[in-house]
Amino acid sequence: MILLDTHVVIWLALSPEKISPAATAAIRKSELAGEIQGISVMTIYEVANAIRLGRLQPAVPHPVFLNRIKSRFKVFPVSETIALCAAELPAPFHGDPMDRIITATALVANCTLITKDEKIREANLCKVVW
Repeated sequence: MILLDTHVVIWLALSPEKISPAATAAIRKSELAGEIQGISVMTIYEVANAIRLGRLQPAVPHPVFLNRIKSRFKVFPVSETIALCAAELPAPFHGDPMDRIITATALVANCTLITKDEKIREANLCKVVW
């Protein structure tokens, strides 16, 4: 299973051309195999917060946009195991709590993470495609 970082979810919906060829190929391969793609519940928070702050303006009402996201992906909750894993990610992994939780979700669920985030990719803690 692949896990999508928040920016990838947004770009899939609004600007798919921003997604790298390798990430696009991984997403397509997953879809063609009939696999369910995953997101962290924190992605729902980040999208909703971006809408609230005016940084993201979907073409449909925000509840409809959020429901489309929730219905398209398997949403992983933040379990105790994920929370502890996120807290224990080794230095120099950056301190952004959302990125820590998303990375920990990929680790705990044994998913390949699709992300452009250089800090996550350079940490080499989980399998990443970009």
